[in-house]
Amino acid sequence: MPRLFFSFSLPRMAGVILSAAFWVALCCTLSTVSASAQVTLLVPSQPSIEAPPKSDKAEPAAKREDKKQDNKQPAAKPEKSTDAGKTAATARKPDPAAPAKATPNGDQASTQAPAQAGADAPTPPPAPELPSIDEQVDVLITMMRPFQNQGLVMDMPQLFAALRYDNASPVKDGLVQPERRDLLGDVEEIGYLDQKAWGANVALTTPGLYQFIIEGRPWWDAAQGQFLQHYVKTMLPVHGVERGWDQPVGQTFEIQALTRPFGLTAPALFTGVALLNGKPLPNAAVRMARINTEKRTVPTPWHEELSARTDKAGQFSFILNQPGWWCCTAMTPGDPLKGSDGQPKPLSLGALLWMYVDGQADARKR
Repeated sequence: MPRLFFSFSLPRMAGVILSAAFWVALCCTLSTVSASAQVTLLVPSQPSIEAPPKSDKAEPAAKREDKKQDNKQPAAKPEKSTDAGKTAATARKPDPAAPAKATPNGDQASTQAPAQAGADAPTPPPAPELPSIDEQVDVLITMMRPFQNQGLVMDMPQLFAALRYDNASPVKDGLVQPERRDLLGDVEEIGYLDQKAWGANVALTTPGLYQFIIEGRPWWDAAQGQFLQHYVKTMLPVHGVERGWDQPVGQTFEIQALTRPFGLTAPALFTGVALLNGKPLPNAAVRMARINTEKRTVPTPWHEELSARTDKAGQFSFILNQPGWWCCTAMTPGDPLKGSDGQPKPLSLGALLWMYVDGQADARKR
């Protein structure tokens, strides 16, 4: 009997142990995923700003009448030339200030020819003036967990700027040179998802492709036992300009888009390359997470985000199968920082790129 009891209780005990081990592992997995899913949010209030449609308005009647009156006015008579009374002899009188007639082999002829050629050379046309626009956009900056749609406390970033590209931007060493505008002074404290966040209202006076970039301050993550620091960027096309979306911005760690990160419709393929100090980073961990505003549930923690590794060229690809804001994050170790105890602590660097994906219905509306 005891033997029978032992043989019966052993599987049961093993099942209890395995079940407990499973839940411990699951809790650890949930904790790890939850901790690693912290991202710095950087999104504009709208994914693009389109130019207003052109309207062919009828010309006002008053202007048409003015044009008619102008057409009826007689043409002005040419003024009588003051040189008309000059005689032929006077006209042939040599001017003392005029240069002497050059001989075929003289030096004067050779010096006059280049001057004449230079005078006839066409001058380059002036650079076209960019139209002035009156637009603005609100930019939101905060820390969050995308799948949980949960806000986290974040310190003000140590850098916030906008880089504007257009078709007239110069090129140097193969890279388009944008117009830079520092915006850290425009940042104000706001509230978002019941947490302290940061925001800025940015005036847009010229069309262009705007790359907004921030550099976060390193912070200590007790759950992972390390410092974290994020380099983040997002893009905003204004009035139809797209030049510059494939340009790196020179951050210490960044994701350079190889697929245009706007004008996407789900399901969409996105490809990028992770750059560390301007060079492709192979075998780097990359994640893609979407803000779960609908609070949908998923079967396992692994369904909360997509995960991949960069190849030898530092490239990666994801399929974005749902509409909404997506965050692409690449991670790599950085130089250790001194902790509160004075000892060096590990630092993890994150390169983040935010992009918006339309749904089929949204794309039809646009």
